[in-house]
Amino acid sequence: MPKQQDLFGVQRPGCEEDRVSAEPVQWNLSHVWEALRKFWAVVVGMTLVGGAAGFALSSATPPQFQSRASLYFALNEGTSGADLNQGSAYTQNQMLSFARLATSSRVLDLVIDDLDLQTTPRDLARSIAVTIPQDTVILDVIATSGQPERAAAVANSVAEQLAVVVLEVGADSVEGAATISASVIDDAVAPTVQTVPNKTRDALLAAAIGFLLGVLTAFVATVADTRVRNEAAVARVTDLPVLGVVTRATRGVGAGLIVAREPHDPVSEDMRRIQSALAFTTLDGTSRRLLITSSSPGEGKSTFSTNLAVTLADSGDRTLVIDADLRRPRVDELFGLDGSVGLTTALMGGIELSRAIVGWREHGPDVLTSGALPPNPATVVTSEAFRSVLDDAADRYDVVIIDSPPVLTVADSNLIAPLADGVVIVVDASKTRRPQLANTIRSLESAGGRILGIVLNRARPSKHRNTYYADDPGAERRQKRPVARVRHSAVPEA
Repeated sequence: MPKQQDLFGVQRPGCEEDRVSAEPVQWNLSHVWEALRKFWAVVVGMTLVGGAAGFALSSATPPQFQSRASLYFALNEGTSGADLNQGSAYTQNQMLSFARLATSSRVLDLVIDDLDLQTTPRDLARSIAVTIPQDTVILDVIATSGQPERAAAVANSVAEQLAVVVLEVGADSVEGAATISASVIDDAVAPTVQTVPNKTRDALLAAAIGFLLGVLTAFVATVADTRVRNEAAVARVTDLPVLGVVTRATRGVGAGLIVAREPHDPVSEDMRRIQSALAFTTLDGTSRRLLITSSSPGEGKSTFSTNLAVTLADSGDRTLVIDADLRRPRVDELFGLDGSVGLTTALMGGIELSRAIVGWREHGPDVLTSGALPPNPATVVTSEAFRSVLDDAADRYDVVIIDSPPVLTVADSNLIAPLADGVVIVVDASKTRRPQLANTIRSLESAGGRILGIVLNRARPSKHRNTYYADDPGAERRQKRPVARVRHSAVPEA
């Protein structure tokens, strides 16, 4: 089984797939809470919108009123207890028939004539409901209408006409009298409160639906978002350490060499923490040739490389920045230097390496720009001359920072990785995806690169971030001290 090196160069067993995983994470309560905390505004917004929409729809619905009239059915025969029990059972068995009779045209035609309604029995039946309380001989007639007085009038008329029809259609006794009679026991009254719509109930129900949709949206958005936003997201991909987190620049403070321009900015403090973390990755004291790369373009690797170089130089390390991105170099732009003469010029023998290196400020760092862009960058970085430049720089400087192209775009970084003492992967917390980071790690490790760790760039600043210098009236004057740029051709002696 192949072996790997940890941060201190110790060989340990295990294949590279053991360190990298882009599989979906099993959800637990902490993930649920994180999703709700992150999208709480969406959940609250959809709840409020749902409640408002439910209330508006309920308000737009025409009001409907219900009124109830009750009838009691009794058997007119029998005097003994046994007869009464049999009569009660017989009457209960007939209740469903009486309920059907209440909405028949036999009854409703009489109701229409009684109230002089402009409708048909079929249409009127749609506004009438008949209920029978269980195990009783009571029948309730419920009428619904947009007018409370009409609802009461229809319910009372149906009850009265049903009582008449029951006497007409019911069986007669041997004496010729009706065996079952119905009498109204509760008259319907005009309601004062509408039955539907119930605005409060509808608004609460719609708000509950909006809340559930908001929670579902939060979960779907969280599952679909595979960006490496924080250290927990990095841990889902790999067990490599996070060397540090570089927060987004303060509003009004541009990118570039922010460490030199704004030494008390939180971003400058982040760079110093990363410098300290890197110091523990090379406890053997050997020269540090650090390859800085990223997964894809635009993640800020060049800005990070130059700011790290300034930070290391400010701490007293003899530092050299080499722009080995021979496709889209930016180091010269960030330092404000002429990039036409640099690495490729020295490799082609057009100028000595010591003259190609340019000093920036009195205390460094020194810079080796890319020079003219070659047609075949991969051939340049795999040449023996390029290896010699790195070896010579390692002899003369404490730290050599190599800015290289993105791993997933071209193969240059994989070719340079074996020549470096360690690789630092810069990850844009706002756009890099977990599968991209996993593929980057696998690619570098398969090429023989020793990955020291990961730097999260452009991370969202913490709400509890310390602003110790925010109210210091002298901080702004100290931050804006002039920075001298000095060009020199002599590199440090070995």
